[in-house]
Amino acid sequence: MTDIAPYLELIRYDGTLVPSSRTLYQLHLRHTHTIPFENLSPLTGEEVRLDIPSLLEKFTVRNRGGYCFEHNTVFQHVLQQLGFKTLNLAARVRLNEPDEVITPRSHMLLLVEADGQQWVADTGFGGMTLPVPIRFIVDEIQDTPHGQYRLGCDSRIYRLETQIKEEWKVLYMFDLAPHYPPDYEVYNWHVSRHPSSYFVTDLVAARAAKEGRHVLHDTQYSFYSLAGEVEKRQLHSVNEIKELLENTFRIRTDGVPKLDARLDALLTAGENSRL
Repeated sequence: MTDIAPYLELIRYDGTLVPSSRTLYQLHLRHTHTIPFENLSPLTGEEVRLDIPSLLEKFTVRNRGGYCFEHNTVFQHVLQQLGFKTLNLAARVRLNEPDEVITPRSHMLLLVEADGQQWVADTGFGGMTLPVPIRFIVDEIQDTPHGQYRLGCDSRIYRLETQIKEEWKVLYMFDLAPHYPPDYEVYNWHVSRHPSSYFVTDLVAARAAKEGRHVLHDTQYSFYSLAGEVEKRQLHSVNEIKELLENTFRIRTDGVPKLDARLDALLTAGENSRL
């Protein structure tokens, strides 16, 4: 377990390492509140590597975040080192997608066993990431530090749903077919390289906090407080974006090649769209 010691230090976890539901809950909570969701690598053309040494180095040494394949690959590795049994799954994202559109399997999540129960764990779904694991139980509304979630099911296809503006929305759909590292390598290549991929064209960052969620999309920053208030701010310069990434999202930006040029292009595109 020596390779996960820097990870545990990063998320400031000093609790028990017994593979229990309490340990799972606390690790998940600390992970989502510490390691940001971000796509600077695919945005700037940097390779997204999914091997454990590269991912641990990215998180703990380079002070970066990542997206679902990176977050959940590391989280699963940590859980396995502690003795948890896990199952890798893949989902089709449905949030903000028309009902008639069939989306690819582009999201990774985990099914984890702890204390005789199964739990859905997912540390990498952007601004709507589960802050803590939820029980793998259908049609039960479950409270989390960041709102209510529930699982639905139809013909063995499960849906993760959450309340957005007092309306239940489907975040993604999945089945229980196991997935393996080669599967995620294929999905990861498409998400990080295909010219039409959202992660190649748009800037995305998110981080959960005790008081709410921080979200950045291109040049607009939003903060969604637990009290229901929303703060929005338009960013107007490369330095302003980088300062926000560094201080609010805790993303080190000085080692990201071509970042300034990509941010400048996003700012120009945003200005043109407002003309």
